[in-house]
Amino acid sequence: MSDNVIRLPRPRGVRTGIAPLAFFVRVGHNDHKEMLDLMATGERGVFGFVIGAQDVGRHRDLIAEARRREYDVILDPKTQQMGLSGSNSEALASLPWGMDRHHVVSDFDGSAGRRRAAQIVEMATEHGFTQVLGPTHLLSGPNDPWIRRDIRMMGWVADEIGQSDLGLIYSLAIPMEILRRRAERQAVLSAVADAPCDAIWVKVENFGDDATGEKTAAYVEACRDLHERGVPVVGDHIGGLPGLGALAFGALGGMAHGVTVQQNFKASSWRRPRTSSGGGASRRVYIPQLDVLLKPDAAKALLDVSPRVRARCGCRDTHCCPHGVRDMIGRPARHAIYQRAREIEGLSAVPQSLRVQHYIEERVRRVSDGVAAIAGLGNLGEELQKVFAKKQGEVSRFRQAVAHLAESAATDSVALAPSRRVGGGESQ
Repeated sequence: MSDNVIRLPRPRGVRTGIAPLAFFVRVGHNDHKEMLDLMATGERGVFGFVIGAQDVGRHRDLIAEARRREYDVILDPKTQQMGLSGSNSEALASLPWGMDRHHVVSDFDGSAGRRRAAQIVEMATEHGFTQVLGPTHLLSGPNDPWIRRDIRMMGWVADEIGQSDLGLIYSLAIPMEILRRRAERQAVLSAVADAPCDAIWVKVENFGDDATGEKTAAYVEACRDLHERGVPVVGDHIGGLPGLGALAFGALGGMAHGVTVQQNFKASSWRRPRTSSGGGASRRVYIPQLDVLLKPDAAKALLDVSPRVRARCGCRDTHCCPHGVRDMIGRPARHAIYQRAREIEGLSAVPQSLRVQHYIEERVRRVSDGVAAIAGLGNLGEELQKVFAKKQGEVSRFRQAVAHLAESAATDSVALAPSRRVGGGESQ
């Protein structure tokens, strides 16, 4: 009789029927050491790493170790950034397909375009990448002259790939204002429908972890138009409640973002000429219970408000932060990626038919209640008081919007999730 008893939790290897949602990490210039450390702990929640072409040499060890452990490693050729006037840099100009100015459409015509396609595939192959983001550009609408060039470039890249195992991703970069207009959106999607690809990554300007509930609902509706293509759909540069919501509603099969950065996409800095080199974005501390990323000083100030706040918001997962709050603030990169991976794994474990309700009750409601509790404290300090008063209003409106979306939106269309490479990165 005991042979008929299933003891829970069941081992990962015998769980069946639920395809895991994907999580990819965009690796910044200084993120390689943290990601190497994360892999060394046996992290299984990350599917792969996206590396900018300008950082390939710097991240050589990360690429080699990720391949050894059989994670996906995806080359970003940075053509979207290189196509706008304010974004050219010495590092980008030094790439084989770079120039001493930003790209224009004619740079991808004929033999010049074929040569750039070959150069991108050559770099991906030489350095052991498993996939490449196609050399596409940020579109302004269905009549953007880049569309036809991008489709042609995707074809030339596919030709260069030939019969190799290198995967090709179509990176669809488009402003939110175009994506939300159904006629214009469908015109763009119709135009790119014949572009060869193994997956589509959606990168929407003015959308991400700070999006309102209304924007999230529009994003979910728009992404469903991509499902007919029959390839995996991943949301790029997204995070937070909006990103997890797009996964829960079946709009996406995965998400990609940076290490405490690049969880939303704004191209304004790519359009403006550079005035200084800048110091780069600093690490922020992720507090999942409140869906916020705070600068380390602000996070410490919050957690020092009281033992009760520390208990509510501090990391108590010893696999993530063995020394609790000290590691959470001292090693924010590891903490942020580890926690996001657990959030996505938790959502993946819920059957699709129950994900929306699970997301609303176990994620949105809990964050809303947590933020309200923190905002009601009288000893936060002026700056934190402003942060959480604003956050409280935003989350309350977000909660109402996604609850309405759950009642009114059809969920019969569900995005395909990317397949995970087997081996060290396996989580099923």
